[in-house]
Amino acid sequence: MNVKTLSEKPEKLNECVTLIEKSFEYNDDHSYVEDFSLLFDKKNYQNCYFLEESNEVVATLFTLPRTLNFHNLKVEVLFLGGISVKDKNRGAGLFRTLLETILLLNPQYSFYLLWSDLAQLYEKFNFYEFGLIEEVDLTEHKKEALNDFQTENLKVLIEGHQKLSETFLIPERHEEDWHTLLQSKSINIFEDENKNIYLVNKGMDLQNICHEYHPSEAPPINGYNNWRIGAHSNKGTLRYMGFLRLGNLEKLNEFISQTSRGRLSISAYENGIIEVIFDGEKYELGERDFIQGLWGPGRVEEWTDLVPEILIPGFDSI
Repeated sequence: MNVKTLSEKPEKLNECVTLIEKSFEYNDDHSYVEDFSLLFDKKNYQNCYFLEESNEVVATLFTLPRTLNFHNLKVEVLFLGGISVKDKNRGAGLFRTLLETILLLNPQYSFYLLWSDLAQLYEKFNFYEFGLIEEVDLTEHKKEALNDFQTENLKVLIEGHQKLSETFLIPERHEEDWHTLLQSKSINIFEDENKNIYLVNKGMDLQNICHEYHPSEAPPINGYNNWRIGAHSNKGTLRYMGFLRLGNLEKLNEFISQTSRGRLSISAYENGIIEVIFDGEKYELGERDFIQGLWGPGRVEEWTDLVPEILIPGFDSI
């Protein structure tokens, strides 16, 4: 079997999408390409990997490099999505082959993120649940009469997103990202009479979910399941944000050391054990405990003001 990318064989795009949509049980009313449009920019084809056998696509694993930003500090990470394996090839280790290839070719990223509900599967590959989202479920209420987003308020939307980087570690959005969002047929953008802006739905992926809102203090909206990140009011149900695998610890350490002003740092890593120095004292943690100690669930209380929470809005997740 050969690992290829869409930049090498763009003619395989439809075959890859067909396999992915079958794996995620997409129906004819939705499109994976629309739901995850950031993945399918031609400039990202070099990051869309697949395995082929006898000229047939048998597995896919698409990736998307992103820069996360907190104030003026940046962290380079790699998002993973579009994971699928042909039914007849399941159990043959094809996901492992693709993942190991991707990790080998992309060692520069501080960590790797993916989204799934298959915790036991991905923990085998050192991806651990991280982060917390509060779900305020108002779907039993009648939907509010919201207005369509007016493009003259784009500055409010952009500035609202940028302001989040003062509190959270969030994906940077460039002009082309905003263009993709505004052109999306998968996501609806609404505003209320007070000019609060809400991003709801995402095709089949985030149906009936409000996954982004500006400003951050905007109230939840009736008729939707509202995802509130960092606003844990104890009014909803808490769920994890995604799965995280550690990557380039030297680069991750630079970020942690800077945000904590030297109070917290990674001093060593061996056999899955991370040695950290916190306020001059050494501690040893397994990878899961280290990840969740930084970003939850179950953050180390003394670290909460030293390292920002990660916030990946629904539009950006893959």
